[in-house]
Amino acid sequence: MRRKMVGTRTGRTSEMPIQVERSEFDPSVGFQYYVYFKPHMEEEGGHVHTRMPIETAVSVSESGELADFTFEVPKSCRSDHALSFVRKHEGVNYVAPRLFVDFPGNNGDAVIRASAHLDLDLIGRIVGMEILWSPPERSN
Repeated sequence: MRRKMVGTRTGRTSEMPIQVERSEFDPSVGFQYYVYFKPHMEEEGGHVHTRMPIETAVSVSESGELADFTFEVPKSCRSDHALSFVRKHEGVNYVAPRLFVDFPGNNGDAVIRASAHLDLDLIGRIVGMEILWSPPERSN
């Protein structure tokens, strides 16, 4: 996967761009994205303690870049503590129970439903999110 910084810095030091890794498109598998909410995190690192399956609505550009996504935050992750890394990012809005993430400068051409996993650290903070999208099977 390749990592990309998405977003721009604003005058506020509390906001930072979200890092996203995306696999190359495979017609049989689709795309795999990894969204890093915790700064300086590696996907394969020891930061992830728990994975929670969720469903998300994702808007992607014609080239497959994430434009935005939204999902319902699981009840156990709706605290300020659990959302502490997530809320530090530009383009993130939390309106209970939904989290909306927008990537400035990217425009979505299609909205897709995808399965995903929220990754939590040992003390219950959301540190990342894996999004898996496979194209629907075509009927001939």
